[in-house]
Amino acid sequence: MPRKLLVAIEIADSRLVHMLQEKLGEIPNLEMTQWFDSAGGKGSLADKGSPDIIVIDDLTDGPSIFNRLAPIRQKFPHAAVFVVSGNQFPQHIVEVMKAGVSEYLVTPINDKILQSAVEEVRLQRASVGEISRGSIYSFISSKGGLGSTVIAVNTACAMARYKDSRVALFDMSFQSGDAGVLLDLYPQTTMSDVVRNYHRLDSSFLLAAMTKHSSGLEFMAAPNSPEECDIIKGEHVSHVLDLARKIYDQVVIDCTSMSINESNIEIFNASEVIFLVTDMSVPAIRNCSRVIKLMQKIGIDKTHIEVVVNRVIKGGALSLNDVEKNLDKTAYWLFPNDFKGVVSSINKGEPLLVGNSGMPLAKNIAQFVEKLKSPESSRGFRGIRGTFGRAI
Repeated sequence: MPRKLLVAIEIADSRLVHMLQEKLGEIPNLEMTQWFDSAGGKGSLADKGSPDIIVIDDLTDGPSIFNRLAPIRQKFPHAAVFVVSGNQFPQHIVEVMKAGVSEYLVTPINDKILQSAVEEVRLQRASVGEISRGSIYSFISSKGGLGSTVIAVNTACAMARYKDSRVALFDMSFQSGDAGVLLDLYPQTTMSDVVRNYHRLDSSFLLAAMTKHSSGLEFMAAPNSPEECDIIKGEHVSHVLDLARKIYDQVVIDCTSMSINESNIEIFNASEVIFLVTDMSVPAIRNCSRVIKLMQKIGIDKTHIEVVVNRVIKGGALSLNDVEKNLDKTAYWLFPNDFKGVVSSINKGEPLLVGNSGMPLAKNIAQFVEKLKSPESSRGFRGIRGTFGRAI
């Protein structure tokens, strides 16, 4: 998980500090510390750690902003310096920016401008390897109708419940685009709109294009109509995901079922894990085997491919051993058959993890996410227990 950005605030006005802390508190993965201007409270700048962002004010009745900037730039050459000021005189702003300031914030501070400035610093840190990149998890069905979208959407919702995580869900099942329906979201901006403005695409643009869901996740919708899908190319998908993994801790992608097109190939190449969804039916298992072989043929490492089995029913025609023998691969996770809960969730446009967290599949997906976050803690548990409570 990417480390938190450290923001040091050196502002004398307590009301301004409080307001700034509230605004910064809305941005995930930030840690704030307040520097005091007194000799006893502040001490040596060198003893204050290594902040990624330093926020100072520009007071007309205090020391010159340029006198304050000099020692800060000397002691913390890699930190981005933000200046908060009520002075809107253009020449003054230009001179301050020339002195090495990354962002000049005019009071009252605009939330979007502040967030954009912070995310730009995060992007720069990730680009040079100073903070780790987020993880991308993609879900693809071995055939249509296996519930891959339900699993992807609820996995993203479960991840978003962790306060230390910033989570994005991308609907890249471009022809169908059902993830938005499951979330009851109909965004104004879709993936095709991002591509039409590809020349403007940077972290700020991508953030503005995302739609926030009540669960906390941020969502990018598939195009509104199938004919808009043709403009989306593999290079577009690659660039979007490269930006996303620098901004978000976890990125969940719902892929087009059983499709190895240029967009899906870019998704697979970017993914930490590709979850191939199947059930325990013969057609699904057959297709699952074919997709695994095709992925390997195009160069996807088998270690990045995990099989998850949905709608597991004990005592079915095929056993789990039969499935794993045919695939020559151990199933990573087993999702229970929860027809009633899933149908209710879909019809309401309310993810299980939001409205029905007590349902069997909701609990199961929460455990699935716990395993993703802490693989060593699962101890072989794969979502369903057999006789006497033993993990299957």
